[in-house]
Amino acid sequence: MTQPSDSNPLFQNFLYDYERFAKHSFGERSRTRAQKAALIRIVTHSMECGTVLPDVRLGYGKEKFASLKNNLERYIVEFGYDENVRWALGVIEAYIDYHAKNAYPVPEIETLLESLKEQISHDPGESIGGGESTTAQTIREAVDFDFRSFLLNRHSVRQYQQRALDEDTIRRIAANAQQCPSVCNRQITKLYAFTDKAVIDELLSYQRGNEGFQQDIHTLFIVTSDIEQLNMIGERYQGWIDGGIFAMTLALSIHAEGLGACFLNWSVEKERDEALRDKVGIADNELVITFMAAGYLKDEFRVPKSPRKPLDDILIVNPPLK
Repeated sequence: MTQPSDSNPLFQNFLYDYERFAKHSFGERSRTRAQKAALIRIVTHSMECGTVLPDVRLGYGKEKFASLKNNLERYIVEFGYDENVRWALGVIEAYIDYHAKNAYPVPEIETLLESLKEQISHDPGESIGGGESTTAQTIREAVDFDFRSFLLNRHSVRQYQQRALDEDTIRRIAANAQQCPSVCNRQITKLYAFTDKAVIDELLSYQRGNEGFQQDIHTLFIVTSDIEQLNMIGERYQGWIDGGIFAMTLALSIHAEGLGACFLNWSVEKERDEALRDKVGIADNELVITFMAAGYLKDEFRVPKSPRKPLDDILIVNPPLK
C-alpha cells in the first residue's frame, strides 16, 4: 500500500480534520463547561430513555447514579444551576416516581436527589426530564397533511425577493430546527444567521456554487457542530451527522414557512475553511457543516427538476446476511 505523502493535498486535509477532532474531543477527561455538560447529558439521556421503555427492569441503571452525582456536584460548584442540571434532576425524579409506582423503593436515589437539591440556591422549577405520555391519535392529528406533496414541492430555490427574512421568522425557523434528533440529546449544532447584504456577499465569496444568484441572497445561514462535546473514537463523524440532520430540518422548517432555501455546500480545502473561520470568528472546536441561502419567494420562478433515481436503486429490503 502506498503511504500518504506529507505534501499530498488529500492527506493534508485529512490531517487538518484529524487534528481538530483530536484536540477538541474529550475522551474520558472533560475540561471545559461544554464537555462537562456533555458528560451529564450522556448519562441523563441514557437514564431518561429507560423511563419510557415497556417493562423495564426495576432498579435499572442504579450504578450510573454515582457517576452522575459526582459530575453534577462538580458542575454545580463550577457553573451553577442551568438547563443541564435541571434536566438531570428531572430524570432522577422520574426514576424515583417510576419505582414508587411499582412499589420498588430506591431510598439511596432519593437521598442523592435531596443532596443535589440542597446544593442549588433556588427552586429548580417544573421538571423538564423523564418521560411523557402521548398517543397514536395525537401524532396522527399532527401529521394529518399530505407529506408527499410537502416534499415534492420542496425545491432548491435560487430566486428570492429583494429583502431579508425578519428576525422573528429566523427565530421561529431556528426553534423548529432544534426539534431534530441529536446524539444523546447533546444538541451540538449552532446556527449563524446573517441579514446584512454586504456581509453576506463577503461570506459568499468563500463558497463555490452561488454564481448567478448571489445578488438575490439577502439571508444566509451557516450551520456548525461543536466537536468539543464528542467523547470517543466512534463519534469521530458524529459532528457531520448531527450537523447534517439539523441542516435538513432547517431546510424543511424554512419550506414549512412558505419560504425558499438552497443548500450551499461547504466542501472546501483547509485554507478556505481557515479563512472563513477567521472572518466570522467561528471557534476551532466547531465544524463548518454547510451554508444555506433563504428568502421570501417570488410570485413565480423556475427551479431545477432534479429527478430522483429509481427507488429500487437505493432501497434494499431484507438483504441476506453473510
